[in-house]
Amino acid sequence: MNNLKKIILHLVIRIGILVVLLGFVFLFWHFTYDPHKYCDESGHKHVDGGLGMFVILFMITQMFYLGLLIEMIYLFVKKNRILAFANLGFLIISLCIALACMFLIN
Repeated sequence: MNNLKKIILHLVIRIGILVVLLGFVFLFWHFTYDPHKYCDESGHKHVDGGLGMFVILFMITQMFYLGLLIEMIYLFVKKNRILAFANLGFLIISLCIALACMFLIN
């Protein structure tokens, strides 16, 4: 039972870190993005900020997964295999969810 609490706390902290990182980028984009920045009297010249936000969120997610992978290797070396397998399970499940979403979008 103690290991289960340890695993749940470990995963909640990791998921919380990811949510906070993605939330900060979204809030920054939401409050600073102006699609009418380059508009003038002669017409509209909108800029696409959604693509830039997607690229930044994608890069943050990839760096988070790389950090999780490095932590998993460190935990295996440190002989804390339960938390390492929790990281591995989180990686596999989240990547399967991402692949399923990509499949459903196309």
